[in-house]
Amino acid sequence: MINCAYLRRNADRIWTAIFEHPFVRGIGEGTLVEDKFRFYLKQDYVYLIEFSRFFSLAAAKAGKLDQMQTFSKILDATLNLEMDLHRKICADYRITPEELESTEPAPNNLGYTSYLQSVAYSGDLVEILAALLPCSWGYIEIAEHLKKKGLPEHKHYRQWIETYTSNEFVEMTDWLKATFDQLSEKLSEDKAGRVQEIFKFSSLWELLFWEMAYYTQEWPVKN
Repeated sequence: MINCAYLRRNADRIWTAIFEHPFVRGIGEGTLVEDKFRFYLKQDYVYLIEFSRFFSLAAAKAGKLDQMQTFSKILDATLNLEMDLHRKICADYRITPEELESTEPAPNNLGYTSYLQSVAYSGDLVEILAALLPCSWGYIEIAEHLKKKGLPEHKHYRQWIETYTSNEFVEMTDWLKATFDQLSEKLSEDKAGRVQEIFKFSSLWELLFWEMAYYTQEWPVKN
């Protein structure tokens, strides 16, 4: 039987690479160059807009009313709580709302969100959950991993860790994991393989997102 524990165990090498990534370590140690964090904030804001569309499609494909209601709550938390955090931090860096709205996705950002949209349009709810868990669940594991080492003095990096270890985000992700485990109880062998592949590729895209942020990846030619 495939479940969250199984998916996580099989993607452990990818997740370990994320925990050890210099961008992630820099947040925890408070040593990350702020220009890299500034670039990340703008790209993550763009990502969250597309991630919100992804949750909207999840709600549309949910088979039960209570699932639709919970997905709508998660959508609200993403559009308001999480994106509001970005806007507040960006204001401290003198990044205006207009600048955020006009930010173009970097290559890895566009690749990641395009992959998520492809899964959302072509897949069912269990496939959608497999695609989104590496982000929702991954951020919580990263933040908890960093918090155990001690919060950094840097105001915004500390705030980032505290946000993703908050009860609201943990409870939201616990629901996503529980829903996945419920839906995946009787998957066929082919379907289970497909779900595992989706989880793996979303995990890899998460790693590439951190790479993008650390190296402030841009398109080779700007129009």
